[in-house]
Amino acid sequence: MAASAQVHVLPTETYFAIVKQMLDENGQAGVRVTGMSMWPLLYHMRDSVVISKPAETGVHVGDIVLFDRRNGRYALHRVIHKGKTCFAMAGDHQWYIDRRLPYEQIVGVVTQINRNGRRLKRGNLFVKCYGFIVAVLAEPRIFLWKMVRGFRSLFARKNIGESGDLCAEGYRRERSPLDENSMVERRQSR
Repeated sequence: MAASAQVHVLPTETYFAIVKQMLDENGQAGVRVTGMSMWPLLYHMRDSVVISKPAETGVHVGDIVLFDRRNGRYALHRVIHKGKTCFAMAGDHQWYIDRRLPYEQIVGVVTQINRNGRRLKRGNLFVKCYGFIVAVLAEPRIFLWKMVRGFRSLFARKNIGESGDLCAEGYRRERSPLDENSMVERRQSR
């Protein structure tokens, strides 16, 4: 009978304390990807990444960094802008940009992506081109998304009726297929 592997779930603080210790001792650490903010490049619980200390590799626009938010949470997002004292980052699959982030809070830079036995290195042409394109298009993509959401909400409210009541009979709220966090009013089909 084969032994089953046990999975230990650690609190975020404990997990990233171990990651930071591994970075200090070895210069790199492996991290399992959780969440969908970097989809389609990184997929929740399927992919893992190797992170190196930022001083050893440098941080460039298009790089993916592990960032300590200093509130007990960490983010693995792409650098889309670099300034002298701070930078901006965004997830490839997110609709907002984190701005004015201090470099001191970068824990590490992704140097390798592991997926289904394949390894994509930071210097890989596909990874570099994809990262550059996503970084350059981040602001226009988010702007266009906000415009689409605005037009959709105007159109949805236009059909509400004279009362303007979103809770009037014949209306229901349902999730938009484009954004799981937004709510869109649609008329029930009868």
